[in-house]
Amino acid sequence: MTLKYVDLPLFSDDFYDYPISLEGDSYILEFMYYSRMKLYIFNLYSADNTPIILGQALVPSFPLLGDYAIVGLSGYFWMEEKADIYHEPYKEYPDKIDKYYNFYYIYDNGA
Repeated sequence: MTLKYVDLPLFSDDFYDYPISLEGDSYILEFMYYSRMKLYIFNLYSADNTPIILGQALVPSFPLLGDYAIVGLSGYFWMEEKADIYHEPYKEYPDKIDKYYNFYYIYDNGA
């Protein structure tokens, strides 16, 4: 078992999206900041903009979408702190999520 990861960029914009290749297929990741919730949400779309997962909260140290059966994806998304943090900057400074966290897609490549 060899875990591979794909580094996924985070930005401090209120709304953005970008195309990404995961496990050989193309997808679109969309991120939205909801000021009322003080939280970023991400959506996963197929390359032709068909929704796959909508409204997943970005929270650290939890295997996001790891319990979903998504055709073509065997892994999960992971957000982790860039350094040892003793508070929750994603709640305190949600508009600076890119400064405090890294975001990855992690999967087993079967090797």
